[in-house]
Amino acid sequence: MRPTADLDAIYADLEVLSRYARAQIDEFGSVYASFEGGYGGNTVLLWTPRSLATAALRAIPGSFSGRVVLGLDASPGDALPFGRALELSGAELVVILGQKELLAHAGGGWKELAGDDAPLRSDCRAEGEALLVERTAPTGLVYLEKRAYPAWSSPALDGSEPGSSAPQGSVASERGLRVYSSGPQALKRALSLLLK
Repeated sequence: MRPTADLDAIYADLEVLSRYARAQIDEFGSVYASFEGGYGGNTVLLWTPRSLATAALRAIPGSFSGRVVLGLDASPGDALPFGRALELSGAELVVILGQKELLAHAGGGWKELAGDDAPLRSDCRAEGEALLVERTAPTGLVYLEKRAYPAWSSPALDGSEPGSSAPQGSVASERGLRVYSSGPQALKRALSLLLK
């Protein structure tokens, strides 16, 4: 299978980020850039769709302790590429950036089942096997995404609420990592709380 046309744009992202930070690309087409802060602190994976890369970059504080690994997700929000990002980043904390939501500390708890005309979303505990969807990454890699996302939660932050729309947070939670999701408006505050 040939890599998709998006691959050129992904390599352009990599080239731009390489001017400012140590950057790399993985087999799923996700681009990573590592921003080093002062001594100490945590490694935070800031996982974002490529379309929100500018908002993510603007939210990274000018001065902080630890490290922020910006991960540009080339998938439609799948768990498998996110799991790979956790491995490559060495993250201790995770923030998943989404379009609309405020700061959230819990989410998931659903799966997709085969329906007559379209997939049906159901509680994870409901009977039936979750759909297994074949995806092709922009790099040409073919993988299977199981459309089941167990509930996840992390200790609440000041002003955070449950109800995240980022189901892949369960992948980080299952590894014992604290995970949060945020919209662009709340991201700067979320990072300031986590990069103390």
